[in-house]
Amino acid sequence: MATSSFPRTPRSTSSPRAVLRPVAPRKLSVGDRALPPEVRPHKLFAPPVYPGAVLRQAILDRVMHDDSLRVTLLQGPAGHGKSTTLQQIKSAHETRGWRTAWLTLDDADNDPRRFESHMVAMMGRLTDGADTPVAPRNGAGDAPRDLADWMLDTLSGLDTHASIFIDEFQALRSDAILRFFRSLLARLPPHVHVFIGSRSLPEIGLATLLVNRVATVVRADDLRFTPDEVARFFAKTNNLRVSAGEVDAIYRRTEGWPAGVQLFRLALLSPEVRLSLGGDEDSGPRELAEYLADNVMSLQTPHIQEFLLKTSLLQRLSAPLCEAVTGFGDAQALLVQLERSGLFVRALDSDNRWFKYHGLFSTYLADSLQRSAPEGVRQVHERAAQWYLANGLPEEAVHHALCCGNFALAASTLTGWSAQRVAGAELITVERWLDRLPFHEVAQRPALVIRAAYALMFLRRRPKLRPLLEMMSAQAGCGDIVATTNPDLCRAMSFLLVDDDMPAALAIIEQPGVVQRELEGYPAFELGAASNLLAMGKISRGDFEGARQALALARAHIGRGGGSFVGGYTAAITGSNLLAQGRLHEALAHLREAHAQEAPLDTSVAGAALAACHIWALYEANDLETLESLAHRFQREISESVTLDFIAAAHLAIARMHEARGRSEDALAVLDELERIGHEAPWQRLVAVSEWERVRRALTARDFERAEALAARIAPDAMADDPRWIHMSEDMEGSGYGLIRLAIARNDAAEAARRIARERSRQRGRVYRDIKLCVLEALLHHSTGARNSAHRSLRRALQLGRRGAYVRCLLDEGEGVVELLREAYQKILQTNEPGAGTADPDRAYIELLLAASGSDLGRQHVRTPLMERLSDRERDMLLLLMNGITNREIAGQLFVSENTVKFHLKNIYSKLGVSNRLQAINTARALRLIA
Repeated sequence: MATSSFPRTPRSTSSPRAVLRPVAPRKLSVGDRALPPEVRPHKLFAPPVYPGAVLRQAILDRVMHDDSLRVTLLQGPAGHGKSTTLQQIKSAHETRGWRTAWLTLDDADNDPRRFESHMVAMMGRLTDGADTPVAPRNGAGDAPRDLADWMLDTLSGLDTHASIFIDEFQALRSDAILRFFRSLLARLPPHVHVFIGSRSLPEIGLATLLVNRVATVVRADDLRFTPDEVARFFAKTNNLRVSAGEVDAIYRRTEGWPAGVQLFRLALLSPEVRLSLGGDEDSGPRELAEYLADNVMSLQTPHIQEFLLKTSLLQRLSAPLCEAVTGFGDAQALLVQLERSGLFVRALDSDNRWFKYHGLFSTYLADSLQRSAPEGVRQVHERAAQWYLANGLPEEAVHHALCCGNFALAASTLTGWSAQRVAGAELITVERWLDRLPFHEVAQRPALVIRAAYALMFLRRRPKLRPLLEMMSAQAGCGDIVATTNPDLCRAMSFLLVDDDMPAALAIIEQPGVVQRELEGYPAFELGAASNLLAMGKISRGDFEGARQALALARAHIGRGGGSFVGGYTAAITGSNLLAQGRLHEALAHLREAHAQEAPLDTSVAGAALAACHIWALYEANDLETLESLAHRFQREISESVTLDFIAAAHLAIARMHEARGRSEDALAVLDELERIGHEAPWQRLVAVSEWERVRRALTARDFERAEALAARIAPDAMADDPRWIHMSEDMEGSGYGLIRLAIARNDAAEAARRIARERSRQRGRVYRDIKLCVLEALLHHSTGARNSAHRSLRRALQLGRRGAYVRCLLDEGEGVVELLREAYQKILQTNEPGAGTADPDRAYIELLLAASGSDLGRQHVRTPLMERLSDRERDMLLLLMNGITNREIAGQLFVSENTVKFHLKNIYSKLGVSNRLQAINTARALRLIA
C-alpha cells in the first residue's frame, strides 16, 4: 500500500438522584428511532447467545455478587472469549430486571464527534421507555455539562439497576476520549455497572478504581476455560464423541484458550487431528490456531472454502455484499449456515442481515488468500469498494479502494464524502483517510484540497497544511473553481488562523458579494465560516453593529446547512462582541444559552472556542467556581484549538482565577502553557500576551525591577499603535495597558497620561477597554496624590462597569484599586445616612466589588451565632475550602458528585450570609467554626 506524502505531525459515587438532562444538539436516540446517520446500528447489537456455549459461572459469580463494584474489565488477547463472557453477564443482568446497553468500538470512534454520537445512541437504548426525569436547562450558576455529566445525570435518574457493555475498547487511542472515561468511571452511581472488553489495559484511571475497590480486572488467565469447562463444552456437542482422555489432551494443548478449544471442536472430524491428541506436540497459540484452522478448512466443501476466503477481507458481511464479491447466489443461506455451525461467524443484528467474522479467524483466512491468490485479494477489495459506493456507504468504499490500491477511486469518493464530514466537525475522520492517500491524488482534486485544508487548519496540523495552502495560493482569485467550493475563502481563513494576519483575511472577505450569497449545504459552511471571520474583523475595528450584522449572516448560512460546527464559533464571537461593549450580563446569558442549544456535549474545536469565551465572561463576573469547572473540562481542548484570541483570553482568565484563589504556581503553569503554544504555532502575538501578563503580575507584587526586565524583552507589536485594529485579547491584556502600568510604577505621570490618552483615541465605544483605562487613570492620579481626580476616574469606571456588573477588570489592578473602593464606600456611608435621600447608585456595585476582593466593606460587624448550624458534611467542606481545592477535588475526597458539592456550598454561603469562598473562610474563622 502506498503511503501518504503528507508531512507527519506528532500526535464515586454520585449524588442520590440527579434531576438534569441535556438539551442535546441533535435529538437523542430512543431505541432504533431518530439515530443520526453517522451511527452504525450494528455497533449497538450484542453478540447473540449460541447453543452449546459454556456458562462462565465462576466469572459471573465474581462480578455479580459484589455490590461495591462499578467497573469490570475483561482483558485478554484475541480468542479469549471476552465478547461471549460479556454477553453472558448481560443476559444474567437482564434476567434480574436490569437495564442493559451494548457498544462495540472501532477505529472510527477516535473521532470525538463519531464517539459522542454512538454513546448518545447507546444511552438511548439503555433508557428506552424509562421514566427519566426532565429538568430545566443549566441555571445561572451552573457550568454547561459535558458528555460525562449528562450521562451521569441520566444514569442517576434511572429507577432500576443498569449495566453498560463496551467491547473492543483497545480501539480507542484518543486522549480526549480516554479522559472522558476516566471522568465517567470515577463518578458512576451505585446502581450502575460498566463492563469493558479489551485486548490491552486501557488508561481509564484503573489503578485508582482498584484501590477504591470499585473495580475488578478479569485477566487472560481468568478467561481461560478450566478443565471442567472444557469437559462441559464437549459434552454439549451431540454429533461428536470425545473421550475423557481427549478432553484432557485438548485442555493441555490449548491451556484452556477458548478459541483453541472451539477450533478443536470444529477440527475433530479430521482423523489427523484426533491422532495428534496422543502426541506430545507443544506449539504456541498461533501455530496451534493455524494448524487447527487448516484442518477446519479442509473439512469444508470447496464452495464454502472459496466463500470463506473471499469474504474474509470484509469488515462486516451481508448477503448482497458477499454475492457481489464472490459471484455466489446463495450467500444468505451460507452465512446463516456458518453462524449456526459455530464457524466463527456472528450476527450483527436480529434480522440476520449483517454478520461478522471473529478477528482471529478472519486474519487466518485473509492470510491464506494472500498466499494462495494475491490477485484475488485485489479483486475482492475492488468489488467491495464498488458495491459500497453504489449502496451509499462511502467510508467503507474508501477503505476497500485503498486496500486494492485504487487511490483514484478512494480520493474521488473522499472528495464528495468529506464535505459533510468537515461541516459536521468530524475532522479527525477526514484526517485519518487523508493520511492514507498519496498526496498527488489529493492535489489533483481542488475540492478535496480545500476540504482537507479546512480539516487540517482546524486541527492545527501545520506541517500537513502548508503544501495545501501553497497550492491554493497558485489558484488565488479564481473564485469558485468547482461548483461547491472556493479556495479564496479557505485562504482567508488561513490568513487569520495560521498567519494571524487579519488585514489580509479581510481583504478577501470584504470584497463585494463574497459572503452575501445564498448557497446550500457545504458552501453554506464555507460562507458561515467566512461571515464569522468578517465579524471578528469588525470587532477588531470597533464596528460592533457591523459585527452583529455579520453574525446574523453567519446564522443564516448555518440555517442553510452550514452545520453546528460553524455555529459554535458564531456563538463565541457573539459573546466577545457583547463583552467588548460592556454588556457582560447579556454575554453570559447568550453563552449559557449557546452551550445548552449549540453543543452541550461538544469538546471539539468549535466547542473549545465557545468555552473559551464563556471562561472569559465568567472570570469578569467573578464566577470563579463555574469557571474552574469549565476550565477543568476544556483547557486542553482550548490549548489545541485554532483561534489565537480565544486561546489567549481563556488562558489569561484561568491563570488569574488561580491567582485569585492563591495558587500562584498553577497560574504560572497556565502562562507557561500559553507561551509554549505561541512559540509552537508560531504566534508572536500570543507570546507577547503571556509576557505582558507576567509584567502585570510583577507590578502587582511590587517587583518593579523584574517587571522592567520582563518588558524589555517583549518584541514590539506592529499593530499595537494602529487605531484601526484592537484584537479581542488586547482588550484583556497587552502592551497598551502594560506600558501605562510601567509608567505609573516609574512615577512618570506625564508618560502615563500620554499613553492613556493615546489608547482612548484609538477607538471609541469599547466599554470594556474604557473601564480598564479609567481604573489605570484612577491609579495614576492616586499615585500623584490627586485624590479627587482619582475618585472621579474611579466613578467613571464604576458607571461604565455597573450595567454589566464587571468585577475582575477593576480588581485585577491590585490593592490600590481596593483602597480607592473602600474610600469611595466610606464616603457613600457618610453621605447616605438614613433619611438622607436617594441612595447612591454605585453603592451596591461597590459592595459587590469589595465583597469579591475579600474586604469587610469598611464596616465593623458584630458576629452573631448562626441561626442554623452547619451539618457535619458542611463542616467537612469548610475544612477543604481552607485548603483551596476545587469543587471536583472536594467531590473526589468526599465521594459525592460535583453537583452535590455545589448544593452544599450554596447552603454554607446562605447560613454564613456570604457570597464567595474567601468570605466563607473569613466568617467561619470569626465564628470559630474552623481553626
